[in-house]
Amino acid sequence: MKMILTGLGKLEIEKLEISQDIKTDKIESGFIQTHVLCCAICRTDAKMWEQGHRDLVFPRVLGHEMVVKDPTGQRYIVWPGKSCGTCRFCKTARENLCEDMKITGFHTDGGFASQAVLPHDSLIPIPNNLTTHVACFAEPVGCVINAFEKLTFEKNDPILILGSGTMGLITALYAQHLGLVPHIIEKNEAKINHVAPFLTATGIPCTKDTHKSEFELVINTCADYIAFCQGIAKVGKGGQISFFSGISKNEHIETNLLNLLHYKEARLSGVYGMTKDHMRKAIPFMQTHESEFKLLIEEIVAPQKAPQLMTKVLSGKYLKYILDFSLTSAVLPAFATQKIQPPGISQEDLAPDSLCRQIVENISPLPGSKLAAATAKMDDKTKPLGALGRIEDLAVLMSLIQNDLNPKIQHKNLFVFAADHGITEEGVSAYPSEVTAQMVDNFLNGGAAINVLCRHHDIEMKVVDMGVSREFRPHPDLIIKKVAKGTRNFAIEDAMTKQQMIMALENGMTTFLDAYNKRPIDIVGLGEMGIGNTTSASAIISIITGIPPAQATGRGTGIDDKGLSHKTDVIERVLAFHALDPANGFEVLQKIGGFEIAGIAGAVLAAASKKTAIVLDGVISTAAGLVAYAINPAIQGYLISGHKSVEIAQKAALSHMNLIPLIDFDMRLGEGTGAALAIDMADAACKIMCQMASFDEAKVARSNIKS
Repeated sequence: MKMILTGLGKLEIEKLEISQDIKTDKIESGFIQTHVLCCAICRTDAKMWEQGHRDLVFPRVLGHEMVVKDPTGQRYIVWPGKSCGTCRFCKTARENLCEDMKITGFHTDGGFASQAVLPHDSLIPIPNNLTTHVACFAEPVGCVINAFEKLTFEKNDPILILGSGTMGLITALYAQHLGLVPHIIEKNEAKINHVAPFLTATGIPCTKDTHKSEFELVINTCADYIAFCQGIAKVGKGGQISFFSGISKNEHIETNLLNLLHYKEARLSGVYGMTKDHMRKAIPFMQTHESEFKLLIEEIVAPQKAPQLMTKVLSGKYLKYILDFSLTSAVLPAFATQKIQPPGISQEDLAPDSLCRQIVENISPLPGSKLAAATAKMDDKTKPLGALGRIEDLAVLMSLIQNDLNPKIQHKNLFVFAADHGITEEGVSAYPSEVTAQMVDNFLNGGAAINVLCRHHDIEMKVVDMGVSREFRPHPDLIIKKVAKGTRNFAIEDAMTKQQMIMALENGMTTFLDAYNKRPIDIVGLGEMGIGNTTSASAIISIITGIPPAQATGRGTGIDDKGLSHKTDVIERVLAFHALDPANGFEVLQKIGGFEIAGIAGAVLAAASKKTAIVLDGVISTAAGLVAYAINPAIQGYLISGHKSVEIAQKAALSHMNLIPLIDFDMRLGEGTGAALAIDMADAACKIMCQMASFDEAKVARSNIKS
């Protein structure tokens, strides 16, 4: 098998037969045919997939962070290129700067294939006691070693590392290994949370900023030029800056800032790639820290999953994905972090011409083309960097969603989806099912908390009857999308039929689309009402995220300790009874979902297909978003978590989707109340982006703003 890049965004899978092995007489002298054991996906690979390069010739097999074996079974890491051996750099053991370098996976075919023809001189043998998957890190570790060999330092010197991606974490780990004291700065709080297991295991601090300065050493491991500028400001007198990562193109660094290098007598050293010797030195380091490197593996996957991982790698939000050519998709090493992959939408699940299929297949990931410009625009406002906290992140996100550096919110909508649940027969709620209909009446009469908040924030609100056990009279604020009068008791049978599940999803989709077609929606909030729905939500979150039912079960409408214990027991029995596939969002929804949860999931998918900002509310709304995410993870970039619920399952669901709630008011009402508050925050963030003056507009010198 090999993955061939045939054009921009076109990674095609070709199966190889044994008879297709390359004949020995066709292999160039100095090269050897190898079998690829595994190959990591580097962000450079993903950039080639998305953007190409003026020197990249199609077709090409990408991949350079690989581990291979020769016909004798000896395993090797691979120095990713072939040097000329005759230029001044090759003669002085600096072959990474070779004037006639041929880079593997760029000039020649690389490791996204079960076989690779490689320069024999580029193969570096590895010992039997080094795990193959960990050995994939040899190339990035070699780059880090190269950086540190250009620096001078003493034990316990403080070092600042800019960026908490895979390279940043490896840099911090190697610094710690050398006896230095590393501190990582990462602007993205969600990313900090994502790498928390590694940080906890190593004890390395990682914060959004630090008041410390006078660092002896600074290394930039991300392309953000603002971070690089911050590094110049943070380095101490006589300190050193390792220019490790190239920064984004066509940015401007003020000469006043560069003058600090002069006044501080700080040294700036460039770093590019690594030599073969650096990769050899990486081997004992990886052996010593194998357990930490396993925490840097996002997922080990079968090779055929490579095409769908490229956008994730490009996002910079994830750690290392490794393609294992010995795996089927059903076999993974025990330490691999298994994350949700979108199930194939089959004929059995959806008709080819169904609305649901069309919507799901029409969702594209959040475009990131304006990320650098949006971040730069926000950073140029008359304030210290990051002074507006999460509002800045929200403003940048709205710019990306609208693909506009001047985002605006003119039309705000909120839908409250309501339905009853058969699981209440198990005594999991403190209130009877009749309360669902009574609360719908309250919504329609304008007396609920969500009505007050929507009026206050000028949000158009509608109530959607997805499956309330009672009928309602027509009302201008009521949308009838009833699938049935409540779900069945999923403790003893499926919550709904497959047909009902699809109908509920599509009813949620048309709820959003009908409103959108009347008047395009800039942001939509999604709330709910349904006695018993926290049981469904807790079960959904438990199965998809993998947390135990005891950690997923909350008090919902306010049950006591005995009721909480009973509710937990019910969920444990339910999950054992259904034996669900956590990767199949359709199955999870059908077996243990609710009609209002399905309606919200459908609305999420439809809104993402229209590139609309989506605000989830509490734990039930979040569980619905989690189902939609399982169906198509491309929705993630359009999601905003409105508020932190006191229901403990929400934290696991948000972590799974890499989301952080905007507000924390100890709320657990539901209805969409947290979403309504967050919509107003998003509106404010857009106005900050559009109306707040820049330094130039205000004629304010940047040096007058204290950071």
